[in-house]
This record gives sequence, C-alpha cells and structure tokens, in this order.
Amino acid sequence: MRLKRSFIPSIFTIFNMFAGFLAILQIVQGHYITAVVLILAAMVFDSLDGKVARWLQQQSDFGVEFDSLADIISFCLVPSLMVYTLYVSDMGIMGAMIGFFPLLFGGVRLARFNLSATPQKKDYFTGLPVPAMAATIGSFVWFSKTVFGHYGDPKLALSLVLVLSFMMVSNIRFSSTFHITFRNGPFGTFRSIYILLSCIIVIIFRGYAIFPVMSIFIITHVLAWIVGYEEPRAHFSMRRKDK
Repeated sequence: MRLKRSFIPSIFTIFNMFAGFLAILQIVQGHYITAVVLILAAMVFDSLDGKVARWLQQQSDFGVEFDSLADIISFCLVPSLMVYTLYVSDMGIMGAMIGFFPLLFGGVRLARFNLSATPQKKDYFTGLPVPAMAATIGSFVWFSKTVFGHYGDPKLALSLVLVLSFMMVSNIRFSSTFHITFRNGPFGTFRSIYILLSCIIVIIFRGYAIFPVMSIFIITHVLAWIVGYEEPRAHFSMRRKDK
C-alpha cells in the first residue's frame, strides 16, 4: 500500500510521541539520564516533522494539533514527572502541584501557539518553547549527575522549574530559526558563532555542556528583550517607543 504524502510528516510526530512514552517508562524505572536522552531525541523528531511538512507542502490543521499532542507528552508530561519523582515526591499535594507546573504552563503555551499558528514559519516564538523548557530541565538533571554525582539541589531545581514555567507564557520572543550568517550585524555574528560552538561542544561534552548551552540561549534572549531587541531581527535595530 502506498504511503500518502500527507502522512509522512506525522511519522516523525509519532516518533516524537514514542520517545516521550519511552522517557516516561525510563523515569518510572529510575533511569533518569536515559529519559533525558529520549527528550533530546524527541526534540530532533519534533523539528523534523515541521520541516518535512513544509518541504512536502503538506501543512495541515491536523498536523498542528497532532504535533501539539505529542509535544505535551514529550516536553510537558515527561519533565513534570521527572521533577515530581526527583525533587518533590515527599511533599504530598504541594509537591504534586509544583510538579504539575511544566505540564500546566506547557499546555497553555501550546494552546496559545495553536491559536496563532500560520502556514508561514515565523522567525520567532512568543514565550519559551516547550522543547527548550524540557531540554533545560532534563539537561540540569544530567549536568548535576555528571558534575556533582547527584541529580541537583531540589531548591535550585524548583526555582528553575518556576522560572521556566512562567517564561513559557511570557511575551519574550525566542528565535525559531538558526541560520548561520555573519552579515546581520554584531548580534547575528555572535549568534552564528554561538550556534557553531554549541554544536561542537555538545557533541564532545554532552552531559557537561547541554545545560550551560541552554542557559546561555535563554539568558541572551531575555537580555535582548530587556534592552529592546525583538525578533525578527533582520536589521537588528532597537525597537522604538512611541514618543
């Protein structure tokens, strides 16, 4: 039986969802680093489904909704379960509420994204994307285990969860494209160098590098928002306030 072109992007969405499901199983069994690797694998599949859909010109409302369902498993439920299991399982209902934050705010973030979705790919996301949130939490766990031999200070971890959760529903703009170019001014040059170096460092150092790289990604976008830069940054000009 011939595979319909319109279904091909959904294959990657299924892989994304399956990686999230496997990550849940790994967390239940106490294999947290493996779960983090599966979150990263889900991110790869999540980026591919949109690219393949645009390449095949098969964007659809079904694809958007199916992708969000996969994302809420891989990038919202998985980090919520990881946070609860590692840091707050002994806090009763209060722990459950804190562990629920990535799932709650991630769900709101995805719903807001779907309402504003267009066939044309934007150069920015409004609010921290849920894959970035999941990768940051997961890489914190991996970094802490690699460097300190444990899964991190619960107080620091919960502070990180709270900050990331609220950033998902903020109006801060985050880049959605990562073109390598040295022609768009100092910010574009810095970002291109950062992307190249990050890829090399992550490949070589993995558990040591992913959390610092994600932290720099988030901090630079927050600082750019504070000083007045906004995506799209075609000319990297400061936004002007009405006089």
